[in-house]
Amino acid sequence: MGSSSADSTPTPDSPNMEFLQIPNGQKNDGLKHSDTSMSIVSNTVPIGWFPDSDYLLKIVQQNPFWRSKPDPTKPETKKSFTIETGIAFFFAGLGMACAGLLLSHAQNWSFLTQMEEAFVLIPPLLGLKGNLEMTLASRLGTWTNLGLLKTKKQQLKIFISSVALDQAQAIIVAFLAAIIASGLYKLGANGGDFTWHRVVALHLASVVTGSATSFMLSTLMVAITLLANRCGVNPDNITTPLAGTTGDTITLGFFIFFGTLINNGKEHNLVLYCILLGVFLLSSLFWMFVTSKNPLTRQVLKSGWVSILTAMVISTGGGVIMQNAIKKYPDVGTFQPVINGVGGNLVAVQSSRISTYLHQFGIYGQLPANRLLTYLNPIRTFSCQESESIIALILLLMCIPGHMIFLVLIFAIHIGFSTWNWMFFGLYLVIGVVQVIFFRFKKRKRRKILKKRSFSGKIDFVVMSGL
Repeated sequence: MGSSSADSTPTPDSPNMEFLQIPNGQKNDGLKHSDTSMSIVSNTVPIGWFPDSDYLLKIVQQNPFWRSKPDPTKPETKKSFTIETGIAFFFAGLGMACAGLLLSHAQNWSFLTQMEEAFVLIPPLLGLKGNLEMTLASRLGTWTNLGLLKTKKQQLKIFISSVALDQAQAIIVAFLAAIIASGLYKLGANGGDFTWHRVVALHLASVVTGSATSFMLSTLMVAITLLANRCGVNPDNITTPLAGTTGDTITLGFFIFFGTLINNGKEHNLVLYCILLGVFLLSSLFWMFVTSKNPLTRQVLKSGWVSILTAMVISTGGGVIMQNAIKKYPDVGTFQPVINGVGGNLVAVQSSRISTYLHQFGIYGQLPANRLLTYLNPIRTFSCQESESIIALILLLMCIPGHMIFLVLIFAIHIGFSTWNWMFFGLYLVIGVVQVIFFRFKKRKRRKILKKRSFSGKIDFVVMSGL
């Protein structure tokens, strides 16, 4: 195909948009969607213009060479975004509150009292669930908006490769988290109780929990995404927070259930436990092989490990802090899933939206517009000068009533209002808001830097929402 001339280059006022051509003599064969969209943008939009208007969307949608163009059923408004995200966020908060109540009751059960190092594993396992399922939800939202989940064949391939990817990452990260927890226990005051029966039991409980919850939640995420797409709802707005609705409770429940069974038989089944643990670890190689067969997940398998492992190490450190805090303040475990999950869910929603936007209109190694320094300005994050900052402000405002509702709910069900403390209430809200502001600015900066450095930022960016 020949190159388009300067005279035929369309402008915002061009009456005819049907005859757009690929500029600069590029051929359609082999072009990625980002290559096509960026080449069109660079020849039709003034330099320095940030592509965030209906005009750009019209160009992209009417370009015959856009292979995976977004196909929205209706334009998204601030009202629709607030309703969709708010409902999902509310149910996610209820799920996190339930997980906190379960943890508060379970800390006196035999498994957690006999195997104290299991406390250290709770934040990494909950974080692993959040990191894997939120990144999966984010990828599914992006693929849906790019039109890659329209046919049954596409959906089946995505389901198989996504489940395989999550299984591989969950097994390996859960195993490594158990190694760190066992090492910290050995170095602690109770290191004299360190035995191989205890170590193998903890590792097997961690790996089984990670694998089981990963399979269940990844299946649920695919189902929610397909249902949202069919109902005309943007998956980026609801799938990510819904990942936490039942995820924390299921993960904690599975860990206590499997941990209790494994702990009760650890003295007589050491060989069996070692065999089962080896089978799970070897199965991760099979899951990696399945993942590598799909180009959409192959890159994630290569580039997604650093952030996953970094999040695991930081979460394990948080587990040590929580273990010591619960000894002095037994009720603090009730708030752990809520204070951690609310900020992560809200920031992950926008992380997913930004990633989708850049996958649609960006090319790796290039920012859409402006210098990198522009995105390091914290004022710009909530300036309301563009849709991204408006969404950030809406999410921040959701945080305040959300924390108030969940805090009152925890006191009403578990702690009791007789111990209500207004200073604690105020400081809790301040910390929750500051956490979201910090996460939001950090994710915005990191996402732009990863894009500038040609990372596949979908994984690294959203995973780091859990740090």
